Amino acid sequence: MLDLAPDTTQGKVYQLLLQNADKAFRQREIVDAVDVPQGSVGPTLNRLEQHGLVDHRGQYWKIADAEHAVASAAHLSAAAVDARDGGFSDKEVEMWMETAVEPITERDDSEDA
Repeated sequence: MLDLAPDTTQGKVYQLLLQNADKAFRQREIVDAVDVPQGSVGPTLNRLEQHGLVDHRGQYWKIADAEHAVASAAHLSAAAVDARDGGFSDKEVEMWMETAVEPITERDDSEDA
């Protein structure tokens, strides 16, 4: 599972590429820009590519389609946080709903249709 937290190598590399979506970088440039161990950048880029977040041609790496990459990263980040802290239990959600300004009383699936 990817961990795109800003203090991880994966997160640092991803953020660099996302913030420079109009550019492509060589691995060495990425190492220099984000100050991560050189040996970790190649495997990190490969993992990001496997998840559809980055593309590469020859020696150059860049963010994949920005809209898709952002959506994928949000999903992966949420999954990483849930894996780390166990996510919210049903009881925690119920407790939150008791004090929510606009609690969800029922699910409206008609918008999905």
